Amino acid sequence: MGKEKHLRAAVIAALISNLIFGLSFMSSRIALEHTSPSVMLAMRFGISMTVMLLLALTGIVKLNFRGKNVRSLLLLGLLQPIIYFIGESNGIRLTNSSFAGIMISLIPVVTAAGAGLFLHEKTPKKTYIWILCSVAGVAVISMSQAGGGTVQPAGILLLVLAVIAGAGFTLCSRSMADEFTPYERTFVMMAMGFVFFTLSGIVLEGRDFAPLLMKAAADRYVLFPVLYLSLASSVLAFVLLNYSITYLDAAKVTVFSNIIPVVSLVAGVLVLGEPFSAAYLIGVALILLGVYKVNTEKDRE
Repeated sequence: MGKEKHLRAAVIAALISNLIFGLSFMSSRIALEHTSPSVMLAMRFGISMTVMLLLALTGIVKLNFRGKNVRSLLLLGLLQPIIYFIGESNGIRLTNSSFAGIMISLIPVVTAAGAGLFLHEKTPKKTYIWILCSVAGVAVISMSQAGGGTVQPAGILLLVLAVIAGAGFTLCSRSMADEFTPYERTFVMMAMGFVFFTLSGIVLEGRDFAPLLMKAAADRYVLFPVLYLSLASSVLAFVLLNYSITYLDAAKVTVFSNIIPVVSLVAGVLVLGEPFSAAYLIGVALILLGVYKVNTEKDRE
């Protein structure tokens, strides 16, 4: 495959992965009405890990860690999903959805700055302008939603941690792209997520963990959303995201993440009957304009 084809495929992969991520919020919301976060996360990464392992054992995909610096992948898995999930979920709990949305949307800005510092990728000034355009769109949507709750200092720190982890994940994945395939990177991420969130579930739920897990698996309002989160939002989306990171500049990849609130918003309106306002249209327009311009502007100052 030629370079141009790889670039086009990477853009499509980044778009599809973030469209999938956008629908994950609705799936999580449905599942969490019937089970606890610890049980849901243990199920999610347990299924993801099982599927990826089966694909490798049956030879459908190949895993080859021989002679490679596997220890470097531990940082990748630590940043995403472990640290990012902890920072985002607890940060939202200790602030509110509006503030959290604005904070998380800063990941492309931090990633672009980090790419210049650590990966020596030159990000044109115009790119920063269009990234901020996309961030402004997220801010408009976030501020239009009912915030609720107070913004606690601990929540701010946790969201900053999530932003650093989200940006760090992209930078680490890109720096490892020459040594590890997208599937190998995703496999280690899912394995670490499985171990961490299963142990967390055991600690948090105690003796009730196994019965709660079995009960959740037998509940279709938990099982079907978790299957989406496991197969689509974890396995497929992260493989696609790691593929796009291999061929696109870090700043271009992460700006696609601001599509997530757009998809989440549309899904909430169409499926859950949530309200819609003119401010949402403005926010959506700014996000899509920013994403489009970042990926179509020529790389020049």
